[in-house]
Amino acid sequence: MLAGPYSLGIAVRAALLGVSAFAILQLLATGRLYATALVVAAVSAILVIELHRHVTRSDRMLGQFVAGLAVGDLDRPPRDAAAVRGFRVLADAIDRSATQLMASRMSQQRQVESLQALLDTSTVAMMILAPSGSVTLLNRAARQLTGAALSGAATELQAIAPGERKVIRLTNGPRMLASAGQFIAGGVAQRVLSLQNIGSELDEAQLQAWHDLVRILAHEMMNSLTPIASLAGSVQPLVAAMRSDSGAAVDRHLADVAGAIDTISRRSAGLMSFVERYRKMAERPQPVLRPVHVASLLRKVEQLMSAVFAGKGIAFTISVEPPELEIRADAAMLEQVLLNLLHNCVDALVRTADARIDIRCRIEGHDVAIAVLDNGPGVPDDLLERIFVPFFTTKSGGSGIGLSLARQIAHAHGGRLDVTANAPKGAAFTLFLPAQRT
Repeated sequence: MLAGPYSLGIAVRAALLGVSAFAILQLLATGRLYATALVVAAVSAILVIELHRHVTRSDRMLGQFVAGLAVGDLDRPPRDAAAVRGFRVLADAIDRSATQLMASRMSQQRQVESLQALLDTSTVAMMILAPSGSVTLLNRAARQLTGAALSGAATELQAIAPGERKVIRLTNGPRMLASAGQFIAGGVAQRVLSLQNIGSELDEAQLQAWHDLVRILAHEMMNSLTPIASLAGSVQPLVAAMRSDSGAAVDRHLADVAGAIDTISRRSAGLMSFVERYRKMAERPQPVLRPVHVASLLRKVEQLMSAVFAGKGIAFTISVEPPELEIRADAAMLEQVLLNLLHNCVDALVRTADARIDIRCRIEGHDVAIAVLDNGPGVPDDLLERIFVPFFTTKSGGSGIGLSLARQIAHAHGGRLDVTANAPKGAAFTLFLPAQRT
């Protein structure tokens, strides 16, 4: 209900309009006062216009307020007396409504911002797949995924049905556990997809399996080889004594037996040494974490490898961003990992012209990424995972434990070691370690 001043304004204007009409009729009836009647008629017209403006002003105020709601602009009526004269109750009602709506909108905005902040803290990438094929990235983890990596796996991602889970590998990226769900928005079914990096978990399980296998093999082989070696060692002096007391024919046979026993003894010792070396792989290294200045560590590695690079004509560069970057790690272990990776790169560059190796270090999300890149032939796709398997090697005379040990050290630091292609050619081994929190 409008306030009294609004009704009073209408009544006053209506009364003035009635008086004007009566005056016009009197002027026309009593004489030739046409000019005066015309002036009164003009005043009456002004009163009609003013009455119309007064009546429709409330509609305009409500119309502006409702129109503002549609575009999210909550305009409040002017607070000066002249602008809202006769409409104070309406203006106050609109003002209260705008205040409540603004408070509600700000509360919803805070909730949205809180949910977005919560999503951004998650390391699980989340996105919406629209029926049209468009992708909406929902959080920071999703936005950090490169477009090329997502486009390469687009077919697999689109094929995942709601409620299904599948392990996929992004282009030049880690293995991800993709989970799909579905919700209805505006009457249209849309899928929400989450991608969780499980490369570390799978690597951890694989490494643990190999640890257990190596430990069991070493135990069983040592149990068998130890008595063989001991027996062979005790028989040798007995045979030597028999040879000194026997004839020539027997001596020849005993000489053969002695040779065989000697061979068994040597091979047993060799096998024991072999098993002992590989048993060390089952002993997971325990790093001693201290602050490590990454650039200084890389310069030490460069000094150790400089003679090798110079002798083979390999160009070498180091890049660390930011230059003062530090991590908490075991410097000796990291140095060993980097030396293993660099030696692998040197071996891969034997037949490469303009050979070069680059080490690039930068912060990627919650990790520090130390990438060792070369421009050699690269790693074939079918060997990307096999090269980390203990004892597997493609090099003649190689032990097959260097990369496996490097990955163990990465996991012992709470990180991981990945291999991808280095465009346009070559390989990129990237060591991911937790960034130091300040």
